[in-house]
Amino acid sequence: MSGIIVVKIGGVAGSHLHESFFKQIKTWQGDGKQVVLVHGGGVQISKMMEALQIPVETKAGLRITTKETLAVTKMVLIGQVQPEIVTALEQQHISAVGLHAGDAGLMQAEQLTDSELGFVGEITHVKTDLMESLIAQQIVPVIAPLGLTMSTQWLNVNADLAACAVAAALQAEELILLTDVAGVLDAGEVVSHIDTAELDGLFETEIITGGMIPKLKSAKNAVMQGVGQVIITNEITTKGTIISEGVKIG
Repeated sequence: MSGIIVVKIGGVAGSHLHESFFKQIKTWQGDGKQVVLVHGGGVQISKMMEALQIPVETKAGLRITTKETLAVTKMVLIGQVQPEIVTALEQQHISAVGLHAGDAGLMQAEQLTDSELGFVGEITHVKTDLMESLIAQQIVPVIAPLGLTMSTQWLNVNADLAACAVAAALQAEELILLTDVAGVLDAGEVVSHIDTAELDGLFETEIITGGMIPKLKSAKNAVMQGVGQVIITNEITTKGTIISEGVKIG
């Protein structure tokens, strides 16, 4: 759907959003754009787990999620992080509603096959009706990165992957992945634009490494599924690295 912009923000950002963030959302809305936010919360989840003396374990960049960890994850994302972000938006006179997988079956998911990860999943289907109804009224949906299986089992989902799934389902014109770096770096300089066809070669030459690899792989998938472009940046008003073009599926 033309005119939709999806923004993924980290959980910590919820209590540290700058004035430029709110100004940009208002500018987009004034220009007739519709905005959807997807939030993370890894730092707060880890802090809560430490406070509860629950071990924090990861594998390949994903949190190993036991039943106990899943309970904490849901509590922090839905009960702490999301309300902080919604409140911050409302204080700036931007109407917002917090949503999660349990709201009208918003995000369906399947558990990953790696049993060591526990209750970690990937989004298989996003129901867009509720989001489209809200954004048509200029209400910003604020979505937690959780999924529900067909048997109603909750699953922890990587926030970047959740944002890409939401953007693809909405056929967003733009997806912005806010992160702690200015973009994809090559020899210390931000790469301004990457064609999706170039990404595999960049992985092989190790220009892209570490945590940026899954972020860019999910960005590539989003573009191939119809998202206009994906931007990786540390500031909502800065273009950072743009991932675009590529062969569209369907």
